[in-house]
Amino acid sequence: MNNALTTLAALLVAATTAAAEPVRADVELDPTAYALAGNSIHVGIGYRHLRVDLGNFGLAVPQWVHGNDDFDVSFTGYGAKLHYFLRDDQTGLYGGVGVSLARMHVKLAGSELAADDMQAATGVEVGYRIVLPHGFHVTPWLGVGAAWSNDDVMLGGKTFEPQRLQIFPAVHIGYRFR
Repeated sequence: MNNALTTLAALLVAATTAAAEPVRADVELDPTAYALAGNSIHVGIGYRHLRVDLGNFGLAVPQWVHGNDDFDVSFTGYGAKLHYFLRDDQTGLYGGVGVSLARMHVKLAGSELAADDMQAATGVEVGYRIVLPHGFHVTPWLGVGAAWSNDDVMLGGKTFEPQRLQIFPAVHIGYRFR
């Protein structure tokens, strides 16, 4: 997976330097995912007001977030987003839509009982990209989505009920190549 993202990032950089129009490429990380035993890397390519984001992500979901104290939950997945920035330099306020496919791993706490469930989701988001020196930026954003294919998971006579409505706040730290 890392080789695929590295190759994609290299292609984005090559496309950016070859284009006559202001095509932009960037990479972003979500430090919260790493703090929660996960990962998050997103590569983006943009033209004028539009940006396409392809990402790989995962984390261990804290129990206070998923609300099922008898279970440990984590997920890994992939997503694609389309953002529209109010400014054509892709800074400031933006809105967008996204789709994702994730594998949710549910484990009954204190046991070896576990199950995986695939989860497709769609959503909308709003964010604000703040430019920092030397090509870096920080982007706080909030996503609201719906999970369409997640099922209840029964383990050891207990039921884990995944959240159908997903509210996801995040802060990405990124670097723009051009």
